Parts: sequence; C-alpha cells; structure tokens
Amino acid sequence: MNAEDSGPDHEMLHDVIRATLKVVYVLASIIYYYALTIPFVAIVSTRQEYKIWKTTPTPLTLLGMSKVYAYNVIWMGLCLLASISLLPMWIQRGCGNSVSLEANAFMERIVAYAVTNLVVGQVEIVNPENIPPINLYPTKDDAPAPVFIANHCSQLDVSSVYFAIRRFKWIAKQSVKVIPGAGNIMALGGHVFIQRKGKNRGSVSNLYEQSNQAIQGGIPMILFPQGTRRMSTKLPFKDGAFKIAIENQAPLVPITINVPPDAWNNLYPLNILWGGNKDPSKNKIIMTIHAPIEVKKDMEIQPLKEKCQEIIYSALPPLYHGKKDGSDGGNNYDKKIK
Repeated sequence: MNAEDSGPDHEMLHDVIRATLKVVYVLASIIYYYALTIPFVAIVSTRQEYKIWKTTPTPLTLLGMSKVYAYNVIWMGLCLLASISLLPMWIQRGCGNSVSLEANAFMERIVAYAVTNLVVGQVEIVNPENIPPINLYPTKDDAPAPVFIANHCSQLDVSSVYFAIRRFKWIAKQSVKVIPGAGNIMALGGHVFIQRKGKNRGSVSNLYEQSNQAIQGGIPMILFPQGTRRMSTKLPFKDGAFKIAIENQAPLVPITINVPPDAWNNLYPLNILWGGNKDPSKNKIIMTIHAPIEVKKDMEIQPLKEKCQEIIYSALPPLYHGKKDGSDGGNNYDKKIK
C-alpha cells in the first residue's frame, strides 16, 4: 500500500479520535457541573436533619450540622463515583436494572460503610441471627423474601441498614432521583420510587407491583412504616408494608434503630487522634433485629401493625414530643404502647 492509499484512512482515524475526544469532553463537563451541585443539595439535607433534631433535648450544634453536611457531601460524592464506574457495565448489559445487584449489594453498601465510619462511628447489630438468609443470586426457591420494617428517625437509619442486610430494595420518593449521586445509584439499584403527592394512584399501584415482584423473586423489601423521619414522636405505622407482607405471605422482620442523642454532636472522629474516644459504645448506633413474624394471607392488618409497633418501639428509649421538655402534649403514642 502506498502513501496515497493510506491518506484517507489516516484522515478517517483522526476524525474518529477527534469525535471521541469531543464526546468525552462533553460528558466530563456534564459530570463536573453536575457534581458541583452536591454542596448545595447537601445544605438542604442538613437543614432537614436540623429540623428533626430541633425538637429533642439535643438539637444539632454547629459541630453537629457540620458533620451532617460532611456526611451528605461524602455520601453523594461517593455515590456519584460509584454510578459512573457502573455506567459501562450498565450500557453493555442493555441498561434497565441490569446492574441492580452490583449497585445495591456492593456499591451502595461500600458507600454506607465508608460514610458512617468516617463521620459517625460504629453500628452494632443486636440479634443478627434473626436475619433470614438472603441470597445475592436469588431463585424461585428463595421466595417469598422477607419484608424488613424499621422506625425512621434520622438520615443515619439509611446508612445503618447496609450493615445488617446484604441485598434489598428501598421504597423512596420520586424526588430522591434528583439527588446527585444518591439518586443515580438508587436508580441503578432498581429501587422502587413513588409519588407521594398529587395524582399518585398509578404510583401506589406500581409500588405494590414492584414490591411483589421483588419479594417473589427472592429480594427483600425494606420499609419505614412511619412514613417520615421523626426523632421526637413515635408515629403510628401506615398500612403499606403490612399489605405487601400479607399479599405475599412474606415474613415480617421488625428492626429497631436506636440513634444515640449525641450521634452528630460528639467529636468523632477527631477525638480518636488524642485518645478521647475511650468508650465508643456510648456513640454506637444500635440496630436490634427482632424475631421474624410469620404472616398468613388471612391476617388482619390492624392487629399486625400494632404488634410490630409495640415490638419496634419497646426497644427505644423514651422519646420527646414537640418541645424539648415534651410539655406540648402533642402525640402521646409513647403512653399508648406501654
């Protein structure tokens, strides 16, 4: 082949390289500017956590808010990196939920471990033997998978769950998808998203359909039946989790998540540097796994709800209502379950 014959081929190769570099540059620019939104979204998340703790005897200090902010920035940033690392595999496999195992059981879990240990401290699992076997590669023989239910008091509940359960699906608001990093990895993980406001009949129907598919496919569901985060009130449970369990005759596993009062306000991890963390057990997040409850098709929701409420809340210390001294007489659910 002479030089004249190779000319067009070289020019074509150069065009391909230039086009490829341009695409890479554009994608990198999009990711860069998308990542720049993380510090601003973290402010919103910090404010939400501040409002939750405001009604307790230990509202967030400046240090506490700084740690919440760092927690959110690290969480979103690591989730974004994890999502980017999974994109080639996701495209190669045809998109959809093709990387849900890798996203949920590996990437999400690594991020949860990292951010919790970096910012908050230890998570202790009590009665881990009560966790039913969970297969990372489930078959029909693994169905129905369990339905895990837990109280919801803080952002820390979400990262703590990964210390105990290997693979699962969350139910989250549609708005979570717009959270940079966290929303991306959750979408790749195949979690269930619902619209909580407006015309949400189709969203609710989709919730039950996807939850049933997951459980019958051997993948557990995790739900917070309180419906919202609350440190200062033991809210009554909503029906959704129990409908799902009854419909699938899936075992219910109650979990109590006890976040210590100084979870955010303590000096961890700085106190490790001068040996000030002499009793780390005081700052541990305690997750108590209660014995699974067998669920049958003919069970009534209300008695099942009340039983689970009593089990979960019985392992929590007294909580405060409204004002710091609990004198507003708001929700007296503590007294009802004692």
